[in-house]
Amino acid sequence: MKQEKSIGALWDDKFSREGYFYGFEPNAFIASKTDLLAPKGEILCLGEGEGRNAVYLASKGFNVTALDASPIGMTKALMMATNKGVSFKTELLDLEQWQPTQSYDAILTSYLHLEDPLRTQAFQQAIQALKTDGYFIGELFSINQIPRDSGGPKKPELLYTLASLESIFSNAACEIIHLQEEDVLLDEGDGHQGQALVIRVIVKKR
Repeated sequence: MKQEKSIGALWDDKFSREGYFYGFEPNAFIASKTDLLAPKGEILCLGEGEGRNAVYLASKGFNVTALDASPIGMTKALMMATNKGVSFKTELLDLEQWQPTQSYDAILTSYLHLEDPLRTQAFQQAIQALKTDGYFIGELFSINQIPRDSGGPKKPELLYTLASLESIFSNAACEIIHLQEEDVLLDEGDGHQGQALVIRVIVKKR
């Protein structure tokens, strides 16, 4: 039987091409919410890939840790940081092995493709790892994105519904501030181009 590739190896395949698959600019939703974050706060970027969000946040003075399973992604993230004159910490691991060892003022993610039960586990761990009044902020592909060719996986188990996210966060020690499906225009490298249906979420740790 052929052994399935690890998550890190699958993303290495995507990130091994020349250039940055999702471009150099941060996710627009995450960038628009930095005013919620504590100045010079401790920020964790989950599934950070090639580093575009981490580089942006580091440039704004936050203390950033970028976590991803792809060695190639993390190498390119550090290269981008060097080119932009900023720095951040990296954690190279699969979220199945993630055990938070510190508390964060915010945990951010864009397009984190996880199946349950890992999805629920990771998001609830993220809430636990937040400081009181800290924020979890994410932009994720809706299951209604499947017919569109502007980005995202075609496997329903890797996509999100409002109900699934509400269920996860309603069972965690947090308040849902924003949870909405939106039709947005993506312009993120070659990977995300065109109108897309995403779910945007903000929750606050109690």
